[in-house]
Amino acid sequence: MCKTMGKFFFFGFVGLLLSWGALYYRYSDEKNTSARKYRFDPPPALVGNLFINAGLEKAEHILDGKIVGPESMVVDDEAIYVSVNDAKVLKIVDGRVVSKASYSEKSKFFPDCGHFDTEPECGRPLGIRRLVAGKPKFVVCDAYLGVYIVDFTDEQNPISTQILDSKVPIDGLKPRFLNDLDVISEDELIISDSSTRHDRRHFMAAILEHQADGRIFHLKISTKSVKVLADKLYFPNGIQLTEDKKSVIFAECSMARIKKLTIASKKVEMFAANLPGLPDNIRSSGRGTYWVGLTATRSATHPSLLDRLGSLPGIRQFLVDIVPGPYWKPLLGLFKNPHSIIIELDSVGKIVRSLHDVTGKHVGDASQVTEHNGHLYIGSFADHYIAKVKL
Repeated sequence: MCKTMGKFFFFGFVGLLLSWGALYYRYSDEKNTSARKYRFDPPPALVGNLFINAGLEKAEHILDGKIVGPESMVVDDEAIYVSVNDAKVLKIVDGRVVSKASYSEKSKFFPDCGHFDTEPECGRPLGIRRLVAGKPKFVVCDAYLGVYIVDFTDEQNPISTQILDSKVPIDGLKPRFLNDLDVISEDELIISDSSTRHDRRHFMAAILEHQADGRIFHLKISTKSVKVLADKLYFPNGIQLTEDKKSVIFAECSMARIKKLTIASKKVEMFAANLPGLPDNIRSSGRGTYWVGLTATRSATHPSLLDRLGSLPGIRQFLVDIVPGPYWKPLLGLFKNPHSIIIELDSVGKIVRSLHDVTGKHVGDASQVTEHNGHLYIGSFADHYIAKVKL
C-alpha cells in the first residue's frame, strides 16, 4: 500500500513539474506568445481641465432597460438613429422606437441576435453617419459583415444596401473588426478596421495581445474600390474628419491616444497622447472641437489594468488563453475603475473640458458623445440606455 502511494505521489510530482515547465516555457518568453510588450506614460492627474466634477451625474436615460449597447448614433431635430446590439439600427422619436432597420437576413428573421454565438451571422452595427445631408440616409459599419447604406425614407420599410463586403480581402487581408467611419462625400468614406486577427467578440484578446494589426481604409462607393491609408495601428476605432476634410483624427484605443492622418500624404502624427482612458468614437461638436468617449478610465491615483500589465505579456497571454470569450463582458467590471469620463478636445488635441461620474451609475463606459442643441447624447457598447446630459 505504501509503495503504491509512493508511486502515486512521485508521478504526480513529476507531472506537476512538467506542467509548470510547460507553463513557464509558454508564458515566460515573448517569442512564445502573441502578446507584445508596450509602455504607457504615467497616467494623467485629474487636475485642471480634467478636475473631477459631477457633470454626468444628472444624466437622463432614454429607453432605460429597453435597448442594449447603443454604440453609435446620429441625432437631429426629429430623431435619434442608433446602432444596437441585436443587429438593428433604430429610429427613436420622443423616447420611443418608431422604426427598426435590419440589413442582414439573419437579423430580419432570427430571434436570437445579440448574443455571443450569433454575432458573426447576425452582425453587430457600430459606427453610423449621415450620408446625405438633410435626408434620413445613413452609412453603417457592421463589425462582421461590412458597410451598409441604410435608408429610413420609408419608415415602415427601411432599405439597406451593402457597399463593402468583409469577406473580400483588402490588400490580402480580410477586415475582421470594422468599427467606425466618416463621410468625405456621398461617394467617399473613411473606415477603421480595429484588427485583422480578432473579431469584435474577442476584443479583449486584441487589446491584451496588443499587436499593431489595425488599419484605416478609403472607400469609393461608386466603384467599390478600397485602398489602405494606414496600417500597423493599435486598435483603431473612432474616426473623425477635420473641418477641411483633408485629415482624419482617429483613436488608437489600446494605446490611450488619438492620432492624426493626412489623407493625401498618408502621414500619421500624434494628436492627443496619454488620455485619461481608452478612447472610442470621436465626434465633432460643430464648434471646432471634438467629443471623445472613454472607457477603462485611468489616472495618477487609479491606473488601469493595461497600465500595470504593459511589461508582462505572459500574464496577458495567460488571461487570453484561460478566459473564454463570452466571459469577458461580465468580467470587465472587475478589471476597471467605475469612474466615467468624457472629454472635449480643441483643434490641436488639447483637453478643454471633461465631464465625470465617479460612480459610473449615471453614465457607464462611453462609446460615443454626440452634441445637439445644447445637450450631449452618450452611447455605450455595454449600457442599456442612451444618456442625455444638458451642457
